[in-house]
Amino acid sequence: MSDFETNPPAPNASYPASDVPAGAPIAAYGGGAIPSPDERTMAMLAELLQLVSSFIGPLIIFLVKRDSPFVRFHALQAMLWHIATGMLSMAGVVAFIAMTVASSKFGTDHNPVPVLFIFGIWALFGAIGVTNIVVAIYFAIKANNGVWASYPVIGHIARSLLGLTHQA
Repeated sequence: MSDFETNPPAPNASYPASDVPAGAPIAAYGGGAIPSPDERTMAMLAELLQLVSSFIGPLIIFLVKRDSPFVRFHALQAMLWHIATGMLSMAGVVAFIAMTVASSKFGTDHNPVPVLFIFGIWALFGAIGVTNIVVAIYFAIKANNGVWASYPVIGHIARSLLGLTHQA
């Protein structure tokens, strides 16, 4: 469990009030307001749309649901996740092209390292794809349950970009 699940953001003036029952554990509701069913569905949709539309689906939801910090938080995390994995994939493509050119120029008759490196890069692409599926499903379930679950590292960045703070 991440630290943000146990320490959600402090109440935000732009967050709509809800009917939190008296004596309810406010920390469990991300700053004092329980996300509405619509907010939970939109946050879940932002997490799941990253599987079929990369960062475009979460970006659209991020722009449409400007009144909900909960939805914006989950959509921004999905966008930042895809930017990070996209940069990692681009680095893999550059390494793949460099190794392909190097192996064709210098030959690999007696040195299997470039070939193994190329297969390793393909394995990295597969791992990124599987990780994307697992992350999207895991955080979609969390969002649907109304949890302010944060991605490792990316959650802190998203919180700071949205101006969300921890409760003391």
